[in-house]
Amino acid sequence: MFKSNEKETPINKIETLIGEGCSVIGSLKGDDLLKVDGYVEGNITWQNDIIFGSTGYCKGNIYCKAAYINGKIDGNINCEETLCIESYGKITGDINVKNIIIKDGGIFQGNCSIRNTDDFNSLE
Repeated sequence: MFKSNEKETPINKIETLIGEGCSVIGSLKGDDLLKVDGYVEGNITWQNDIIFGSTGYCKGNIYCKAAYINGKIDGNINCEETLCIESYGKITGDINVKNIIIKDGGIFQGNCSIRNTDDFNSLE
């Protein structure tokens, strides 16, 4: 329909959005960039990055390439690359990651395993 001459960078392009007023009960699978501002009760298996806004909440396990958490997670996280717990982020559960960043104010309660790239045979 309308085309732009500028190329969008993948990090700026949110393909899937779960809005603040939205609740999802059940597991999610997908790829591209996912942003969660609502509630998810179930596991998330995502082939790319996940962003949890300050109102985002997940009660379940997360498998992804990278995650940026500014909301609340009650479950385990397995990141192929980097897990960043932002200033308002809170994770209660075990994590397996290649890299972790916890910003001032971020909360993590659980066990952390730092792995090298060879340890990730699959996301599940």
